[in-house]
Amino acid sequence: MAYSNTLACIKKKEMATTILTTCNNSIEANLIKGMLENNGIHCFLINENFSNLMPNYNGIMGSGVQIVINEFDMDEAIKLISYHEMTDKIICPNCQSLNTSLGLGTNKIKKVFMVILSLFFGIPFGNLKSTYYCPDCKAEFKSNKH
Repeated sequence: MAYSNTLACIKKKEMATTILTTCNNSIEANLIKGMLENNGIHCFLINENFSNLMPNYNGIMGSGVQIVINEFDMDEAIKLISYHEMTDKIICPNCQSLNTSLGLGTNKIKKVFMVILSLFFGIPFGNLKSTYYCPDCKAEFKSNKH
């Protein structure tokens, strides 16, 4: 009798799940899942197949790959994800500032014209590279992380 009550309590505790976050693709979701599981937080993914088959629907009506964890692991999981996001910031190579933003670079007019031309003729955009801009030292640079 005591065994069944203990088992019922364990099942009840494990069944209390919540969605931690929603990712745009399965690669990002599996990276976060691996990080969580390496730190002892059990999780699983939902909507992974739908998001792979229909990537254009990501972000619409809650679609995307969702990471589900136990409710009692929520605080630790949020700390891990926020620490990971803090270490993933882009730093200016000139002044070491974290105040950077993503932009089109110096040839903005040329790139915007190429996008409009590509949309008008229905051809791909080509390889439009984005650059990072630091307003503190007015420098433009490309990220070395990706």
